[in-house]
Amino acid sequence: MIYRVVKNENFVVLDKGFLNDDQLSWKAKGLLAYMLSLPDDWDFCLTDLATRSKCGREATASIINELILAGYLQKVQERTKDGKFSKVEFVVFEVSKRAARPSTGYPSTDAPQTEKPTQLNNKLLNNQLLKNKDDDQQSHTADYFYEQQGFGSLSAYITAKIHSWLTIFSEEIVIHAMKLAVEHNVLRWRYVEKILRNWHHKQLKTMADIASDQRRFQAKKIKVTDIPANRRQEIIPQWFHHRHEEERPQQPTINFEAERQKILALLESG
Repeated sequence: MIYRVVKNENFVVLDKGFLNDDQLSWKAKGLLAYMLSLPDDWDFCLTDLATRSKCGREATASIINELILAGYLQKVQERTKDGKFSKVEFVVFEVSKRAARPSTGYPSTDAPQTEKPTQLNNKLLNNQLLKNKDDDQQSHTADYFYEQQGFGSLSAYITAKIHSWLTIFSEEIVIHAMKLAVEHNVLRWRYVEKILRNWHHKQLKTMADIASDQRRFQAKKIKVTDIPANRRQEIIPQWFHHRHEEERPQQPTINFEAERQKILALLESG
């Protein structure tokens, strides 16, 4: 039995397709329904969603990653006018981008379009701009960089790994870790993860933090290598200074008085 209320306000109309998606967990369905209930121009971020949830940041990040892999969310990172990465936004899809609906071959039963031509043109223009934006962003995604730089085939396992780190770091930082692997000629994801774990352990959260940490590391190296040779002192143990004394044979003690008495006795007897 379901008790419903009259929906004059405070309600939302949703496509029930994602609710029947067997690939989604109940938590993922709940989070997606919540996100779809908000205004279309709502700016989503992991911190805000984790704050509103009782799951915690890591659990919320895991649910977001599930929705990304299922095609209901897309992570988009904006760029400033000078080409630098800026904030990360989530684009929400009511229908999975990976689930193409097959055509039934029957005429559409949808209601006829009643919007004005101007409104239709604006929608088409916005859709085209969004498509161009997606095409431009694709060349700057971690997945695209992984494939183009020759790390290997982008399997489902590696994709899940990359998207998991994208819930912790920005796209720019994950790509930067891959660039360091390319510079060191180590095209292995395990090496990239080692770099990311080191940054996460040091609690480096931005590119500025990473650059500052690198400068400290280089300064420490220069300080060690620039010490003059005449200032380097070796610690020598005490036994080294006395080693010859230990090797020197001990001389027997001579009793001069006894020897004198022997000589006198020999003279008297002669």
